[in-house]
Amino acid sequence: MRSVFSSVAPKILLTLALPLILSSCLSVEGQPTPESLRPALNDQHASATNDIRQTDAQGRALPFETEYPRRWSNGNDGTTYEPCTAATTTILTDSRLDPQSARDAAAADHQTARGCVWSLSDREYADLSQYVGNQPDLDVYKQMNAQFMNWRDDISLIGRRVAVATARSIPECTTFVRSGEAIVVTNLSISINPPPLNEICDKAIAFTRATIDQMPE
Repeated sequence: MRSVFSSVAPKILLTLALPLILSSCLSVEGQPTPESLRPALNDQHASATNDIRQTDAQGRALPFETEYPRRWSNGNDGTTYEPCTAATTTILTDSRLDPQSARDAAAADHQTARGCVWSLSDREYADLSQYVGNQPDLDVYKQMNAQFMNWRDDISLIGRRVAVATARSIPECTTFVRSGEAIVVTNLSISINPPPLNEICDKAIAFTRATIDQMPE
């Protein structure tokens, strides 16, 4: 049987050799060296970052600098609601969340989830996230995820329908609110020494209550 390494190895060696060859060529007197090229590359990176959108629809700056040019995409443009700017310092501290811990909910460019993750200030290995993603309907969403989540009875906050669910194997609770053509998801997960699920849900619902008035209907 032919080994896959027999054809791959030469390509790897060639890939490793090329930078060394190019480096030696650029070191000839009068030619640019990697060190001389580095400032220009840094300037290009800074320029690219500056071109990336860093504010919400109201012009409020994100609490971090995103490197994803498609953080806002056709997968989450169903609402103008931006969780990262809706949660003020007061809301975060009242919810026992560390404002300085804000980070992007997206782990890659053009991801459907657009929002933020915060760490609890009074617990380790505990995070609250709030993000948006386009969904056709809340009932359809519940049906699609029926096998993965335990759906509790819907509740009402300031006249808005809120779906509540717990995971089947993880100590976490999640709320879902319709906003435009998207759904706003609020999830609280406590990994170490978690309190009862009802208490986790109470905290997730409390954060939803604190921000729901900013979610367009």
